[in-house]
Amino acid sequence: MEKFNYGIGTDNTVKVYDNQGAYNTLQEMMKRKEQLIVKFYGSKDNTRCAWIESAHVAGFKYQLKSASYQGLLNYLFKGDVTDFDTNPKEADTLNENEDFQLEILKAMIDAGKTIQYVPLFREHPESISAILPCFKGKIMFRIKRTDETLDYLREHKQII
Repeated sequence: MEKFNYGIGTDNTVKVYDNQGAYNTLQEMMKRKEQLIVKFYGSKDNTRCAWIESAHVAGFKYQLKSASYQGLLNYLFKGDVTDFDTNPKEADTLNENEDFQLEILKAMIDAGKTIQYVPLFREHPESISAILPCFKGKIMFRIKRTDETLDYLREHKQII
């Protein structure tokens, strides 16, 4: 009879995320004209990412660079289905102390987009939640509630 090996393997290789597979899945969703739910965030390895899901596809991470971010926004706002990421294995890294989600929220405010906020009295005391409806889906935000963020939103006449 063979002995069972209870030891931990010595294979210390780091698995690389399959961003090509994530991009292929996103392209298929876009070709089917699905309504996407997108959340932007910075991953643990300091990569700019989007969490993408729909009614028919469970959520998955997609690592972003500037071109893929623009292509995703073009789909969300205009319905453009194009091959926008020539090398999905490359992704942009975050700058030190950058809150990627907050920067995107500010960019949308600066672009004049209408953002719907969850009233602060209904929200968890440590966060601000918002939704940006788009032509082909929506962008969800949950950002840290700080005095600086609240001041910024009020200065830009956001109804929070």
